[in-house]
Amino acid sequence: MNGTFDEIEVNTTQSSKIVINQDTIRTVDNKTTISVPRSNDDLNITIQTENITKTVTVNAGNSVQYYSNILFNFGIGMLVDADNPKRYSYPSVIYLNSEDTLNEYNNYPQASQKGKFAFHLSLPHVNSFYLKPEKESAKSNTGFWGLSLGLDYYHTDNQFLNISFSGAADFFLPIPAPVDLYGVHELMNSVYVSSSNNHVMNWFTVGYGIAVSRDNWNRKDYGSLPDSLVTQHTIKDPINKTGISLGTIFTVYYRQSEVFNIGLVYRPTFIRFSAAQVFRYEHLVSIDFAWKIGL
Repeated sequence: MNGTFDEIEVNTTQSSKIVINQDTIRTVDNKTTISVPRSNDDLNITIQTENITKTVTVNAGNSVQYYSNILFNFGIGMLVDADNPKRYSYPSVIYLNSEDTLNEYNNYPQASQKGKFAFHLSLPHVNSFYLKPEKESAKSNTGFWGLSLGLDYYHTDNQFLNISFSGAADFFLPIPAPVDLYGVHELMNSVYVSSSNNHVMNWFTVGYGIAVSRDNWNRKDYGSLPDSLVTQHTIKDPINKTGISLGTIFTVYYRQSEVFNIGLVYRPTFIRFSAAQVFRYEHLVSIDFAWKIGL
C-alpha cells in the first residue's frame, strides 16, 4: 500500500525557500510539496527567508497502513513488514513558522479556524454493542463495519459543533467477504443521529453531546450444514426487535494529521421510547477512523 517515497505538504507563514536533501524549493502561496524516501531516520528540513535560516527535525513513525495489519490480518503483516522501510511515514502535512528560529513544527494550522466548515467522513470499524431488547435478556457482541457522515462548524478557534448521521454493525469479519451462515445467529446494528460540541487540544479532540438511536437485535436460524452428518434440527422462528432511544455521546480523537483522526466513540442511551420500561441503559462503543476535509 505504501510507495518507496512519501510526500509531505509544507506550509509556511511567509514566502520561503525549503531545502531538503540538497534540493531547494520555493513555496508558492506559502505552500509546497516535497517527496522523500521512506525511512526510520528523522528528516531535517531547512527553511530560509530574507531574515532567518533554521532547520526543523521532522520525526519518522510507523504508518497507518502498517498498523492496519492488526485489523485486517490479525497482525501477521507486521511480521512481514518488520524490516521494510515502507512501514514508516512522515506527517502528510506540516506547518512551519517562518518568523522564528525554533526547531518545531505543527500538524495543524495555526491560523484562526473560527467560522470554517469541515466535512466529516468516518468508519466506526470496531463496534461493541450492549442492548436490552424488549422481553429479552441483555445482549452483547463485538463486530466490525460502519459508516458516519457529518459536518463540523468552528464557532471559536478551538471549538466546533458536529452533526453526524451514523450506522454501525457487528459483522464478524473485519474485511468484506461473502459468507454462508448456518445455525442460530444473533446480529445487532444501530443507526443514530448525534449533535456534539468538541474541543481541540493540540493533538486531541474531545467531544460531548446528545444522540437519538434506532437499535436493532435479531435472531435467525439459518438451518444445518448441507449434507451434514449431524441430525437436521427444527428451524426456529426468527425474532427481530427494534427500539428508539435517547442518550448522550462522548468522543476522543487523536489527530494524526490535519485530515486523519483515530478515535473512540462512547454512545450510551438511557430513555427508550414506546417501551414498557422507559429508563433502560444500553450502549455502543466504537473505534473510529475519521477524515475531516475542510470546505
